[in-house]
Amino acid sequence: MSEWTFYGRGQSLAELRKIVQEQRWFFCRISGRRRIGKTTLIRELALANNELSARLLYLQIPDSDERDVATAFRRKLEESDYPGAAKLAPDVRDFASMAQAIGLACRAGMLVVLDEFQYFTRAKMAPFNSFLQAEVDGLRFDNLKVGGLFVLGSLQSEMNALLEDKGAPLYGRITHKLDLDHWDFEDLLDVFSSQSVNHPMQWLTLWTFFEGVPKFYHDAYVQGLFDVPASAFTDELLKRMFLSSSSPLADEADTWFLRELRGKSVSILHYLSEHSGCSHGDLVAALNDTDEPNALGTSLVRLVKNYAMVDKLLPIFADGKSRNAKYYLSDNFLQAWLAVGRPAREIARLKPVEKALSISIPRLNVLEGFTFKKLIRKLHLECSRKGKGDFELTQMSLGYWNRAKTSEQNIEIDLVAIDAVNKKIRFGSCQRSEHAHEAHVLAKFEQHISGFFATRDYKYLESWVCEKVLFSPVFSATYRSDLKSKGFGCYDLNDFARLLRA
Repeated sequence: MSEWTFYGRGQSLAELRKIVQEQRWFFCRISGRRRIGKTTLIRELALANNELSARLLYLQIPDSDERDVATAFRRKLEESDYPGAAKLAPDVRDFASMAQAIGLACRAGMLVVLDEFQYFTRAKMAPFNSFLQAEVDGLRFDNLKVGGLFVLGSLQSEMNALLEDKGAPLYGRITHKLDLDHWDFEDLLDVFSSQSVNHPMQWLTLWTFFEGVPKFYHDAYVQGLFDVPASAFTDELLKRMFLSSSSPLADEADTWFLRELRGKSVSILHYLSEHSGCSHGDLVAALNDTDEPNALGTSLVRLVKNYAMVDKLLPIFADGKSRNAKYYLSDNFLQAWLAVGRPAREIARLKPVEKALSISIPRLNVLEGFTFKKLIRKLHLECSRKGKGDFELTQMSLGYWNRAKTSEQNIEIDLVAIDAVNKKIRFGSCQRSEHAHEAHVLAKFEQHISGFFATRDYKYLESWVCEKVLFSPVFSATYRSDLKSKGFGCYDLNDFARLLRA
């Protein structure tokens, strides 16, 4: 196993270097889900330059009150080796003096980093924003050539409320904005290659739990998971990351995802973890209370729009008013924790770990079937965006479904990809195992494609070039040859790896 290094984020790091080298005071927002690597990016920026490292003043905002936050900032000033920083500390007593100290630190050439900035949406913390506004305005209008302010936050809706809402004190003050998303699969391939994780089923298992969240992969590295043979990999992932007394992720979801949610919102998340792709009607039938008829709808809207924990997905070509929407948990880790990790941990508290594994592994296999479909869609988007694929996307659906009068007439297709420029359409069927592409499954797949073309809205697409493609994590040469002889294309994760590395 190789040493852990800084993976991916090359473009983001280059953007930050450009910002700090412009010789102009800046106010930069860096947003992204928890554990996505915001703080690591700042640290990497500083590691490459000793002078820059000395100028950085980093504070993780405590979820507390004015006195506690001011005390934490004063302590950081006292500990700083930058000339003049310690002299600012004694005057920091409250939000007003803290904001003034930030202004003075910037004027002295320091780069102030406020992490967990979204906590300033709290009612008892909100006054800080007005004090900071006054300092920011002064720094902007003075045309400074030094200093800067980074604010880091993980909840998009709350960061928007602080910085993008027209009624917010800091509205319009941001000079630079950086949004960090998951690692691309190409970045993950670099991790897999350097850590000798070579089997595509290992890739799928890791992506099912961790998607592209850098911190989780680093935790796996620290736990020695990448040294485990492929045959024992899944068992050891569950043991080391969730079930042992030293497991780093045992409380992650409850601490960072669920701690601010109550009641109906938590019920919705638990239901979706067991019923991915359910309809609004399914949710109503399972969770609606007659004594609180509006609670379900309100909670669902918050989970979709405010917290981005739930995805509302529409059929291909559907407008926003379609009733055929389906709902999914948007975060792989949260889905895996609720469906597999937490149940396994609860069993392991009372029974042997082997019993917990025997119950959890089949649940994980089912979950991997769902996340594999999600991964294939992501790979199509990534390859098309980078110009490395064999299909130029102009539109893609996360699956097509209709609401027919009878269940026998329903149409469900895992992947519908559109290349309008070249008049090509690709239909995809995803199975966790190549053996699952059986004759009756292929027949049903072709039946659904025919049903798609038979619909009034999509009949015109029948004249386009049509590709029928099957996807599995791994295809053997024998299965690939047999399926191709039946008119189906075949792609596995090794194929996508070759495309991305070409």
